[in-house]
Amino acid sequence: MAVETQEVITGQKKKGSIIKNWSDKNESRIKEIRHSIRLFRKSPLAMLGLLIIVLFLLVAIFAPYIAPYGAEERNWKELKQAPGEKHIFGTDDTGGDIFSRILYGSRTSLYIGFSVVSVAIILGTLVGAISGYYGGKVDELMMRITDIFLAFPSLVLAMVICAFLGRSVENVMLAMTIVWWPAYARLVRGQALSIRERKYIEAARAIGASDFRIITKHLAPNSFSPIIVQATMDLGNVILVAAGLSFIGFGAKPGQAEWGRMISEGAAYMLNQPWMATFPGLAILIVCLGFNLFGDGLRDILDPRQRR
Repeated sequence: MAVETQEVITGQKKKGSIIKNWSDKNESRIKEIRHSIRLFRKSPLAMLGLLIIVLFLLVAIFAPYIAPYGAEERNWKELKQAPGEKHIFGTDDTGGDIFSRILYGSRTSLYIGFSVVSVAIILGTLVGAISGYYGGKVDELMMRITDIFLAFPSLVLAMVICAFLGRSVENVMLAMTIVWWPAYARLVRGQALSIRERKYIEAARAIGASDFRIITKHLAPNSFSPIIVQATMDLGNVILVAAGLSFIGFGAKPGQAEWGRMISEGAAYMLNQPWMATFPGLAILIVCLGFNLFGDGLRDILDPRQRR
């Protein structure tokens, strides 16, 4: 028994020593994080944006438990019912509960937003880091390819791709990823062009670090601040554009719980039953506002002039 107690005490000491060593090693980083949190808490609009984002994420996760009706559930005896006690947001032209469909639609919209932005960041960071690090003909070739995508209006290019691939949420995500990655490639390239001349990059080359290690361990991580700000702002834009594509018939299929599709189905009844399009539109407005407010807060925090 005494031996086991001694082993437990020894293990706790080792664990405490590891934590202390890690804290000492990353003391400056911990101070930066704490300072960033203090700056963020001073911005009420940024806090409001974060609250909206967290609220919609929780709604998307727990939609099956919150929604009083199913996403595909219909009651043909209650078509186009006005908002009331039984249906707080009313019903649509097929008897579906609009409140429940908005809750389920948050899953689709947030899934599109996070998926498109995540893949665009990975692809754009890879292209931009390689282009900026190597320069010369590699940079020229990659940037001219990027310019081809940037030459077309993003919404028009996405519409063309969706028209070619067919109507589905997955095709909308693919089209928007193709449209969105060049912006990140340009952003990371600009960062890489300045970072590659710094002393720690030269030191890494001097000790024999491979190009892959320099790009993945030094260039890409040090470009993270502008990427995260851009990504936060883009999440709202992606959700808005995806809803627009669904509105004009390129995204979600008829009857699917998706905000843009719901607005499209309710637009024909806007004069007499405005709630059918108004509430999904308000959901898009609020979530986009949340991401924009949060992105503005992050931009102010990560701005070196604001951190003094």
